[in-house]
Amino acid sequence: MSESLITSPLGVLAILAGVASFFFFLEKKTSWKIFNFFPPLIFIYTLPVVFSNTGLIVNESPVYDFMGDTVLPMFLIIMLLDVDVRSAVKVMGKGIFVMLFGTAGVIIGAPIAFWLVKNGLGPEAWKGFGALAGSWIGGTGNMAAVSEGLKTPGEAFGLAVI
Repeated sequence: MSESLITSPLGVLAILAGVASFFFFLEKKTSWKIFNFFPPLIFIYTLPVVFSNTGLIVNESPVYDFMGDTVLPMFLIIMLLDVDVRSAVKVMGKGIFVMLFGTAGVIIGAPIAFWLVKNGLGPEAWKGFGALAGSWIGGTGNMAAVSEGLKTPGEAFGLAVI
């Protein structure tokens, strides 16, 4: 692909912040039913991947490192601070067994699925599977954390999101 349209770190940061602001604004100020099925984070993760793959923004930028190393962990901590532990424990009940059963299915099923298709994948594809397994176990926030921990390449992360 030729040169990206937006290459400066400030421009990339503006695009990322704009996408996040736009979709959180739409969720709060509109009554669009799509947000009942797809939370804004899906669009916030997916749209920059599309922008990067189409050449609107660069594939590599110091902004991505900063966001992954600083902003993402900060937001994960902020999300955890908002959890009402007492209410969460009350709600768990049988749900914890369902979640543990599902987690076991992912832990067993993902390696089997990867083994079945590994010959058609690149050497870094396992990192995409790891991020995908993280999303199945703990949602999109967990997917982002696992992806960052595994240093998942953008292409593998993009495929995992889709």
